[in-house]
Amino acid sequence: MKDLQRAAHFVQNRDIIGSPPNAAIVAALTEMGLCVDIFAPGASQADSVYGDTVRIFDAQYSRSWLLRALPSSRWRGYVHYSASAEDALVVAGVLAKWSRRPFCASVDEIKSGTYRGNAPEVWKRMARWAIRSAYHAVVNDQSRVALLRDYAHRNGQIGVYPGCFHQVPAPADRDSLRAAWGVPSGAAVIGVSGGFNETGGADWILDTVHADAGLFLVLQTVNASEFEKILLERVTCRKGMYIEPTRLSWQEAWASAAAFDMGVAIYHNPAPQFQNMGISSNRLCMFLAMGVPVIASRQPSFEFLERYDCGRMVGSAKEFAAAAAEIAGRREIMRTNALRCAVEYIQAPQRYRELYQTLSQSVAI
Repeated sequence: MKDLQRAAHFVQNRDIIGSPPNAAIVAALTEMGLCVDIFAPGASQADSVYGDTVRIFDAQYSRSWLLRALPSSRWRGYVHYSASAEDALVVAGVLAKWSRRPFCASVDEIKSGTYRGNAPEVWKRMARWAIRSAYHAVVNDQSRVALLRDYAHRNGQIGVYPGCFHQVPAPADRDSLRAAWGVPSGAAVIGVSGGFNETGGADWILDTVHADAGLFLVLQTVNASEFEKILLERVTCRKGMYIEPTRLSWQEAWASAAAFDMGVAIYHNPAPQFQNMGISSNRLCMFLAMGVPVIASRQPSFEFLERYDCGRMVGSAKEFAAAAAEIAGRREIMRTNALRCAVEYIQAPQRYRELYQTLSQSVAI
């Protein structure tokens, strides 16, 4: 393929331009010899985490933006379209159809049930149409294949690519990072990455750290306001907690996770998406790939954690505290098990090759 051939990839927002599933699609397309243009609301080239063959552009996921964009001849210049998440799927699906180009739907989020969102029904119907009409659809856990078929009534091929980098970032120096966090000698570190709120078990986490002086909490939260951070700074377990002051890049978050002793993947939200998490959970994949055992909410898609003895499922504050104490006492063996689980169960490198092959067939149309 000629270097000047380009693919268009649409993501939901600029913060996930470098997320593992999006990075896998970009890597596969560039490995084919394509240049890639990434579109996201408010994005610019300053948001790029890729090389010179990837450009970043703004796109607004609305009917008015789409109508203004359609007449442009630029869209027929792309040989392939892809998108992740609902709003991006609509725009990419319409542009691909208009340009008569193949389209891949990477459905990172399935907005149904209590997680339906605020999009009008006509927009959601268009999202489901885009999923059905895609040459190939991808979800990030096997348990979501049936969920997507039920949601979008798609009968075609559905693949799986996890929330995991197919090339794991190099781990940060464990000792120096724990010293910078102020972790006492011998303490077991609980790591929280991404969202930190009531649906993510915040109360269980804080209560457990407050009650157990042998635990230390590191918060790398992306959704806490400045006011909420002020409150967290003053909670009773503050001497056993470090709050990351800046938003880490995806690569930085993965590297720093190597200094945790256990990670948290709690999902209380009753929506179907959150009760079918499995390896769609970026944080869970990050923890396991970096050798960190996981405390997860009890659901069938997380049962593999206990089969591999690299984590525990919990359903209450008491169970959470017991799981944290057990992992703290068995951290070394469970760290080894976590690494084995990442290789044998998540299988990111193998799944990346499958994704590459599928996209290659789509681009060749």
